[in-house]
Amino acid sequence: MSETNEAVPERRRGVMRAVFEYVLIVVGAALNALALDLFLMPNEVVAGGVTGLAIIAQLTLHVPFGVGLLAMNIPLLVVQWRLLGGVRTFARTVVGVTALAGFTELFGSLLTAPTTDRLLIIAYGGVLAGIGLALVFHGRGTTGGADILARLCNRYLGWSIGRTMLAVNALVYGLAGLLYGPEPAMVALLLSFVMSRTLDTVLHGIASSRAVVIVTEHADDVRDGVVTVLGRGLTMLPATGGYTGREKTMLYAVVPRADIQRLKLRVLDRDPAAFITVLTPQEAVGGFHPVQSQ
Repeated sequence: MSETNEAVPERRRGVMRAVFEYVLIVVGAALNALALDLFLMPNEVVAGGVTGLAIIAQLTLHVPFGVGLLAMNIPLLVVQWRLLGGVRTFARTVVGVTALAGFTELFGSLLTAPTTDRLLIIAYGGVLAGIGLALVFHGRGTTGGADILARLCNRYLGWSIGRTMLAVNALVYGLAGLLYGPEPAMVALLLSFVMSRTLDTVLHGIASSRAVVIVTEHADDVRDGVVTVLGRGLTMLPATGGYTGREKTMLYAVVPRADIQRLKLRVLDRDPAAFITVLTPQEAVGGFHPVQSQ
């Protein structure tokens, strides 16, 4: 009985989590639709993947964007269902594609482009689309298109997902360049860069910490400077000098960006010959928990 009672809150949490993820997918699709209707399509700027092909179909053949997006994604969705499986992934993809198509048609009938300035299109369009995609990915969904194709090529042809998506985007941007001239394609490439940077920032956060790797022959002194003086934890690993063959110690620590200069001064004060490398981690999970004295 107790196990059943404990399972009920767990199922409720699972349902609430799923609902929250679907809300994220829908909101993210709405932001993507705003980027398309306010900045990209009115200025003949093409996005990447199947979304870009749907924009080209609208601009060239006057096929409504939502219709074109759904028509191009339906075969991919069928293939995904048959070959990749996964009801949850399929359902989230259907929601993402449908929401993007619906919101784009809705906003397109209500909104007008606020600017024709290329710089503003790149900045605001890229940021808005990047935030939208990040929310969709946070909800473990996709907006279909090149995502599905890339996963299929990875599973059955061994192609990397990144290279497949790059190839698809290159074809779309190349087609846009042939149809509309080089300038819109160049703007699209810059917008894609801004969008990807925004996507990474929202997904992983702005890196406020730095990873520091220290190679030293005076590990205890350096450790004392980092742990005792700065109050930071670290990891110590045995190492051997590749040129000298001498035994050394490699210390690894993640510290706030503001403490980097203090850390370097403390380390070099204790070992002027120490080798220090400062890296920017994409994401840091967990942390240092000081041992409480008894």
